[in-house]
Amino acid sequence: MRRDGFTLIELLVVIAIIAILAAILFPVFAQARESARLTTCTSNARQIGLGMMMYADDYDEILPPRRDESAPTCQAQIWQPGGTDTWTVFRRNWKHLVNAYVKNTDLYRCPTNPAARIGDEQASCANTPEPRFMRGYFYYHAFFRVGGAPGSSEWWAGRGYGLRNIESPANTLLVAENKDVYPDYGPWMSFFANWGAIGSNWGAKHRGSDRHSTIIFADGHAKYLPYERTCTQSAGTLNMWQYNPCNPNDITGGNPDIRWLNTFCYTLMNRIPCP
Repeated sequence: MRRDGFTLIELLVVIAIIAILAAILFPVFAQARESARLTTCTSNARQIGLGMMMYADDYDEILPPRRDESAPTCQAQIWQPGGTDTWTVFRRNWKHLVNAYVKNTDLYRCPTNPAARIGDEQASCANTPEPRFMRGYFYYHAFFRVGGAPGSSEWWAGRGYGLRNIESPANTLLVAENKDVYPDYGPWMSFFANWGAIGSNWGAKHRGSDRHSTIIFADGHAKYLPYERTCTQSAGTLNMWQYNPCNPNDITGGNPDIRWLNTFCYTLMNRIPCP
C-alpha cells in the first residue's frame, strides 16, 4: 500500500533525534563562541600592552601613572562597601594616557565581561569631554617599588614606576580583568577590608569563572591564566604581584600595607601562598 507521509511514531523518533543532537551541539557552539570572545579579549589585551610599552618608550621607560593628576577633577558618586560616597575623581586615568597610542576605546571592553557596559570611576564624572571608559581592566602598580617615602604623595600616586623597577617584566602583572568601578588597584585597597567576596570584583566570567583572567605583563605580552598562578613565586623570590609573600617586611612595604593581596592569594590557593 502506498503511503503519502510519516507515521506519528516516525515523526516522534525524528524529533527525538533532533533534540538529542541539539542537546549535544548547543554546548559545543556556546564553547566555540566563548573561545572566540576570549581570543578577542586576548588580542585587545596585547594591543593595550603594546600601547603601554610605547608610552614607556616615550617617557624614559616610565610606565603611565594610574591616574592623570594633571587633569581636572570632579565630584562623583562612587560605590564603596556599605553604600555610596562622594569622592574627588580625576577625569583622566591610565586608559586615557594609553589610548593616545592605541586610539581605540573598544579595546577596553571585553565582550564576555558583564561589567563592560557599566562606566568605571572616571565615567562617573558628568559633562566630561574625555572618552568615557567602561569597566573591565585594572592597572596594578607595585607602588612600594617606586621612589618617595611610604605615605608621600609620590608613593601614593606611584610616580616613577618604570620598567627599571621590575625584576622580571615577563612575569610581572601589569593589567588584568575585573568588574570593579576602580580602574586601578593600589595601596588604598587595604582600607577596604570588606570590598567584596572573592570573585565578586575579579575576572570577567570567562567560561563561567571569575578565577581566570587575561593578564597583561610588564613586557607587553598577554596571556589567559588562572588568578592563582599570579600568587606563586615565579621570578626568584617574587610572585607576579612583585612581592615575596614569605617575607613580612616585603608584605607590609610601608603604611598602608598590602596584606590584602595575601588574603586574596590565600583564598585562591587555600594555603599560605609561599613554598
